[in-house]
Amino acid sequence: MNDVIDTSMYWNLRRTLTHNRLINVIVGNRGGGKSYGAKQWAIDNFIKSGEQFGYIRRYKDDLKEPMKQYFKDIEDKYPDYEFKSDTKYFYIRLKPADPNEKWTEKDIAGYGFTLSTANNKKSISYPNINKLCFDEFLLDKGNQRYLQNEVVALLNLYETIARPGTDHVLVKCFLLANALSITNPYFLFWDLRMPTRQDKNGKWIWKHPNKPILVEDVRNELFIDKKKNTMFGNLIEDTTYAGYSIDNKFLLDDDKFIEPKSPKARFCFTLSYLEHNLGVWADFTEGKYYVSKHIDPSYPLRYSITMKDHSPNTVLIKNKNRNLPFKRFLEGYKDGCVRFENVNIKNITYEVIKMSMSV
Repeated sequence: MNDVIDTSMYWNLRRTLTHNRLINVIVGNRGGGKSYGAKQWAIDNFIKSGEQFGYIRRYKDDLKEPMKQYFKDIEDKYPDYEFKSDTKYFYIRLKPADPNEKWTEKDIAGYGFTLSTANNKKSISYPNINKLCFDEFLLDKGNQRYLQNEVVALLNLYETIARPGTDHVLVKCFLLANALSITNPYFLFWDLRMPTRQDKNGKWIWKHPNKPILVEDVRNELFIDKKKNTMFGNLIEDTTYAGYSIDNKFLLDDDKFIEPKSPKARFCFTLSYLEHNLGVWADFTEGKYYVSKHIDPSYPLRYSITMKDHSPNTVLIKNKNRNLPFKRFLEGYKDGCVRFENVNIKNITYEVIKMSMSV
């Protein structure tokens, strides 16, 4: 006899919907039911009212296999229905008397979208889509890269589908991911925060003060305890991976070298990178550099690493050895003498340092 699964351990999407936000950023530990919950919502909504969904991945190769396997883990929950998917469409229908009956356009429950090619679909209409799911929207820092202007690409795709300002049904967008890094294009673009307290329903939700966006930390103590008490939980106990997989701590982020700027520090220069301006300060009595969001706009020395960030009165670093203040800063980093105001600033500065090492 199969064990009865306690569904209260998993993410409850319907409670999230009660907050009525346009963009819903859902970050949770692995296996917490994020993708499954969104899938179930999409299926139920299509069966009940014929409303369709869009499933988004970053690149074509990211989309191909997940689309083929999309219904495999859930179709047995709907014994009266059959499911099919290919590289473009998701199909759902009541099981016909004739198993060879052809699938038709009315059986299309959803569409697959690739963010990297979203601009190619601007002239196509999707009048019945009322929900979008961007799965695994956060990347680790291996060989994977976010798209250039990725958030703008997502907004373009959203506008293509939702047609704001028309009579199109309201489209809600869910961005789902495991806890990888808080330094990512989406958190930076909208200045998002992770929640710090539970609401009355026991959910960890932060709402943007002036935009229709929420961030949810999928954190269920029942699920956490159950996962800890498995053989795998024992295997990863007391490791950084356990913090990521079980406790929903950001895998690629830590608080090493995080420290407030010394009041004695004097301004050295500004670093410009990906539309961020970071101030580099030095306290030579302590022998430390500090990277901060605070800059001295009257101080003329400003460095950029990329052509995109280059502007008038900015030094484009083509050779770090010819730019003595920047060279000294890099040497301070190598010696462990650089501190950062917060994790975002630390991660952004690391990107700058990695790029500058090659020039």
